[in-house]
Formats: sequence, C-alpha cells, structure tokens
Amino acid sequence: MRHRNHSCHTQSGLTLIEVMVALGVLVILVSGIFMVVQTSLKTVLLIDTRASREDEVTNITDILRSNFRNLPSRTRLVAVPVTKGEVPEFLFLLRNAPGFLACRSAPESEDMIVLLSLRRDTSDGRWRICLKRFEPASNFPQDEFAAKRVLNAAADIPWLELVADFQELSVRFFDGKAKKWEERWENPQLRPALIELTMLYEHAKDTRSATSSFWIPPVKGGTS
Repeated sequence: MRHRNHSCHTQSGLTLIEVMVALGVLVILVSGIFMVVQTSLKTVLLIDTRASREDEVTNITDILRSNFRNLPSRTRLVAVPVTKGEVPEFLFLLRNAPGFLACRSAPESEDMIVLLSLRRDTSDGRWRICLKRFEPASNFPQDEFAAKRVLNAAADIPWLELVADFQELSVRFFDGKAKKWEERWENPQLRPALIELTMLYEHAKDTRSATSSFWIPPVKGGTS
C-alpha cells in the first residue's frame, strides 16, 4: 500500500489590512518630511526677506548720510511739515544743491533745487521717501523758501520713489547753537548740526526701528 506524502506549502503574502497599515505609515512619514521641508523653506525665506529689507534701510541711510555730509557750501536748507491735498508729508527743501542725490555725475546748474519728501500714502497708510530735482525758471525768486510755493513750481515733475513701505518716518534737527533738538528747520541761513531720521518698518509680525544721525557741515560764515 502506497502512502502519498502530502507536503504543506505555506503561501506568504500581505493581507489587505497590512497593506492599508503600511500605506498609512508611509503617508504619515511623507507628510512629516513635507512639513519639515516646508517649515525650513519658510524660515529661509523669512530670513532672506528680513535681510533684504535691512539692506534696503542700510542703503538709503548710507546714501543720505553721504549726501548731507557733502552739501555744497552755498546750499540752503529748510525742512518743514506740509500737507498738499490729502497727502501729509515732511519736506526738505534744498536750494543751490547741485549733485545732491544726483543719479548722474555730470555737472549741474548751481541753482538746482532738490525736494526730499517723507510722505504717507493715503491708500495704504505707508510712508515712503521720494525725490524731485529741478532747475527753477529764471524769474523764480532766489530767496523763495515757502515749501508750498516751491512744490507748486515743481508740480509737473513726477516724484522719484527712493524707498517705501514704512510704518512711520520721523525726523528732527539738532540746533548746535541752542543745544537742543527741533522738530523742524526754518532758517535757511544756518544749518542744523545733525539730522536724525527714524524709520519704523515691519515684516510679518516683527516690527523694527532704525535711527540714524547725519552730520552736516556748517554754512561758511554762519553758525550752526
């Protein structure tokens, strides 16, 4: 009598439940990796944006410091708050200021007038620094320092935006003769010893403040 040997073959494989569990673990791992990468990218972008903004603030500060330090001896300066229409601004008016914040190194007329404006945009409430430069007409009074009249004379000249998107811009002037700070400067025959500019800006929820002081050479023959 023959005996048949029945060999038992064990079939290995994954059940549907095991496959679903494995897929669930894989999804969790991939999601975790994605979140880590996304967080890292956001951090890098945030650092890069902050660095760019701080570079922008540093650049405009260096430009202003250099130009005020090298004011020609004939240049006369007044700086007053003005409101033209619905635009509140603080206006620097410089007369006989060739080369001040010039984009080119070509010789300019000694009569060059420069308007430097710290102005708030009524649409978004943000402050910006803008510039106008022009040669006045021959009949424009040399002793005219009324800010609004000079603005009207330059009404057809567009503003050049130097830097923008500040929460607040403020400025004050140190009177070397009186030994005190002033909120405006109205005497074109003298110059302040220092100009202090404070810029408040933000990125995301981070608000930063940058304050810089600019030394100005005194008017020859005057006291400042």
